[in-house]
Amino acid sequence: MANLYDQYLLFRVRTKRDKEAFGKLYDRHVKAIYRFVLLKLRTKQMAEDVTSETFLRCWQYVQEHKEIGNMRAFLYKIARNLVVDVYRRSDRLEISLSTGLESNVTFIGEEPSFSIEGEIPLEMSDRSSQQRQIEASAELRLILDKISHLKEDYRDVLTLRLIDGLAFGDIAQVLEKTTGNVRVIYHRAMKALENYDTPRN
Repeated sequence: MANLYDQYLLFRVRTKRDKEAFGKLYDRHVKAIYRFVLLKLRTKQMAEDVTSETFLRCWQYVQEHKEIGNMRAFLYKIARNLVVDVYRRSDRLEISLSTGLESNVTFIGEEPSFSIEGEIPLEMSDRSSQQRQIEASAELRLILDKISHLKEDYRDVLTLRLIDGLAFGDIAQVLEKTTGNVRVIYHRAMKALENYDTPRN
C-alpha cells in the first residue's frame, strides 16, 4: 500500500508538477534518508545538504517524465551516490566513528531539523506514551551506535533492513548488488552486531 501511495503521488508530480504531492513524498521519506546519510557523514550540516540535494535530484528526475518503480529505494540510491561524491571531492574527509553518534543523531530534548521517524511529540499528555518514546529512542541510539562501528557494507544493509524495513530486493537495488549477496551480507552483519561490545569511555 505504501508503494501504491508513492506511485500516486509520483503520478501527480510527473503529470501536473504538483508541488504539494512532492511535499508529501518528502515528508514520508526525508527522516529515513537523513538518518541513512548521517551514518556516513560526520556533521549534521553535511547530512542536511546531501538530503536536500537527494530530493532536488529526485524532483528533476520526475520532471523528465522518467519512471520510478520504488520511491524509497530510488531515494536511497541517490543519497548513497551523493555521499560517494562527497568523499571523492574531499580526499581528507573521513567517517568519524570515534565520537559515536551523540553529536550527530537528533533525539528527544533537542531542536531537530529532522527527527527520528515515528517519534511521538512530547507535548502529548499521555506520560506512558512519552516513556515508551524515550525508551525507543534510547534503544535506537544504542543500535545505531553499534552499527556505526561496523564496516560500510554491514552498516548499509543493517540500516536499510533493520531501521528502515526495506526488503532484500530493494536493498540490492540501492547497493547495486544481487539479492543473494545482500542476504549473505545481512547474516554476516547480524553476527558482527551480536558479537560487538559497545566501547566504554
